[in-house]
Amino acid sequence: MQYWFAHRSFAGLEGSEFLPATLLYLFIPTWLIPTGWFSYANYLPAALIINLVVVIGHLILVKNYAPVNRLPKFIFLLACFGPILLFRFDALATLTLIISLLFFSREKIGLSGFFLGLASAIKVYPVIFLPYLLLILWQKKALKSIVGLLIYFFEAIILSTLAFFALGGDYQQILTALNFHNLKSISIESIPGSFLTAWSLLTTGQAPGLISGYGIWAIPGPAALFNRLWVLPVAVIYLSLWQQQLFKRFDWGVIFSLMLVFLVFSKNLNPQYAWWFLSLLPFVKTSRLVWLLAFGIAILNQLVYPVYYTWLLEEFYQQNRSYWVYYLLLLRNLLIIALAYLSLKTWYSPVSKTKGKLALK
Repeated sequence: MQYWFAHRSFAGLEGSEFLPATLLYLFIPTWLIPTGWFSYANYLPAALIINLVVVIGHLILVKNYAPVNRLPKFIFLLACFGPILLFRFDALATLTLIISLLFFSREKIGLSGFFLGLASAIKVYPVIFLPYLLLILWQKKALKSIVGLLIYFFEAIILSTLAFFALGGDYQQILTALNFHNLKSISIESIPGSFLTAWSLLTTGQAPGLISGYGIWAIPGPAALFNRLWVLPVAVIYLSLWQQQLFKRFDWGVIFSLMLVFLVFSKNLNPQYAWWFLSLLPFVKTSRLVWLLAFGIAILNQLVYPVYYTWLLEEFYQQNRSYWVYYLLLLRNLLIIALAYLSLKTWYSPVSKTKGKLALK
């Protein structure tokens, strides 16, 4: 936004990781700033207000559409997670995604497609849920609904792109933003990053060297491999769903599982990314253990960032001491893996052949 305040246009903006819809959202707080007071210092509190409204939107959805008695748990989860959502735009992506899924569960397909397209235009990851929704409609032989969902999905993306062009943006900037994350190394917060760090400690007695770039702190490793590795486990989930004929109805638990598996195999798991699955939890039919794990993940997430993040970088990775702060991060990631396992367990059943037909155990 500093670039916008200097040029009053997105023309010439270079090296941005933000997609058009995200830049438009970051542009909204300027409407709260009186004429003649435009500055980055005045922009920050306006952005905090907008993000707070988005967080309140989550609370309203949970209160009105989640199962009974989920709101107190969700409020406590927010408290454990900390204030990071006020300083990031990820809550907007999760809010629009949840709205899309609520519309789909109520068979309002056009609105569902539009909000899913908007969520995908903000953060690309919601697109992994599009096949799930399409396959449910395919199972119902609702071909018109499939076409409608896709039309509204792409409409949201196209409209946000056209608005971006109107403010001076261009096609090359979009390509740069899409490629930005491919260029990142394996972040220290990611699950692969935690395991590579553990391997370095076991084999060399030292933490791996830090790499700074593209907005993250990372470590050396096969980053290019992880750009597409997540596709395989997500595809396995879809294959399992197809084998078990679980496309007959919408299930929040499947969405929750897809989100967790995607993050487990991703090379980046920034602290705010944990909200991608925690925000879905109130709508998922689950156990008390899952909620306890979620509370633990949220608390550890806040301890790692921002409370002890400087210790993690300087004391552990650079000085090879204060291992306890790395163990906090490792424990958070192990809890995320455990949560993914429990989530898959709620709907996945081994498939065996009985009298020539697939039967669920």
